[in-house]
Amino acid sequence: MKKTISINISGMVFTIDEDAFQNLSNYLDTIKSYFNGSEGRDEIMADIEARIAELLQTRVNEGKAVVNVSDIQAVIETLGEP
Repeated sequence: MKKTISINISGMVFTIDEDAFQNLSNYLDTIKSYFNGSEGRDEIMADIEARIAELLQTRVNEGKAVVNVSDIQAVIETLGEP
């Protein structure tokens, strides 16, 4: 049994398990630090979060209700490492 968390990414609400949430948080923190001090960082982060939400939406629509670690890994593979 795993804990789940409700999160809002770019206006879309997802239920995500705790391990997947940690992976996603680490990924977003790494991207934020990469663009730290860059002009337009907030807009870049909003665009990245919107794309993450789109990718997760397609995975949730496949008949599952909870985002898991493999979903987050697939998103990271699609977007690439910062």
